[in-house]
Amino acid sequence: MLAALAVLPACQTLRFYGQAVDGQLEIQRQSRPNKQVMAAAATPPGLCRQLAAVERIRCFASEHLALPGAESYGKYADLGRPHVVWVVYAAPEFSLKPKTWFYPLVGEMDYRGYFREQDADALAGQLRQDGYDVMVGGVDAYSTLGWFHDPVLNTFIDYPDIDLAETIFHELTHRKVFHRGDTVFNESLANVVAEEGVQRWLRHQGRLADLRHYQGRLVRRREFYHEIDLARRRLEALYASNQPAPVKRRNKAAVLAKLRDQFRDLRRRWGGHGLEAWLIEDLNNGHIVSLNLYADKMPALQGLLDECHGNLDLFLSKAARLKPPLF
Repeated sequence: MLAALAVLPACQTLRFYGQAVDGQLEIQRQSRPNKQVMAAAATPPGLCRQLAAVERIRCFASEHLALPGAESYGKYADLGRPHVVWVVYAAPEFSLKPKTWFYPLVGEMDYRGYFREQDADALAGQLRQDGYDVMVGGVDAYSTLGWFHDPVLNTFIDYPDIDLAETIFHELTHRKVFHRGDTVFNESLANVVAEEGVQRWLRHQGRLADLRHYQGRLVRRREFYHEIDLARRRLEALYASNQPAPVKRRNKAAVLAKLRDQFRDLRRRWGGHGLEAWLIEDLNNGHIVSLNLYADKMPALQGLLDECHGNLDLFLSKAARLKPPLF
């Protein structure tokens, strides 16, 4: 990392990597082995139960999902804040092509992350002044792709065990397979493995009622992404048109208002729960971009998993060997 900093002269770039190094070092300093935390008399019983669940999830990932569960989440860190990083997504006013940033070790990525919320907000403000649509979101977990043994964090340790498993399976997939410079592929792959992994984990435990409930959640998740995809297609057609900017701006607002209406309709059909944050957000291209990153290639990757007859080891091996253009 220090060698990379030496060839990056821009002050803003140096500040960014400086905060990244400081943030990662803070996590390492705060990390203690799970077993040590669980054995401490001052540790709350609820935290002990969650860390014990993590240990079982790690074991399942290694033994049944071809994931490196023995190499991460063996330690716990309490950072004293609600999110580990805050991420900035941005796209031009009339485009859904995300703004990208180059990172020495992982190539171009479609977002910028900061360990301090005020730093993310400062970049967001600058981008808005430059005419970008921007979304800033708090992130509870991320992967260092094997550069460090990622710990369990207070930002996600209190998740229900299904969400905890899904998060860990997702992040372990990044450690297992990562294509440099292809954010959409990496996130879509991690989602496919996480969803498949949770279903296998629940079956393994005989929790069939929870499995049915989770599969219902996946149906709702697909419905949500379907509405996002419809809005994305409408916006892409609008932005590619020859309409003058004021007309595009007005029609863009109408598409996004319709998307919010569709969210309300989904919420009603789901029994009046879910999508709370999306109903109060001022939706823009940044929101569409942020969601597209996590789902766009999921159908193709699910198809590849089906071709492998559910063999995750084979699937991950084939995914690792894919070359651009991936799909």
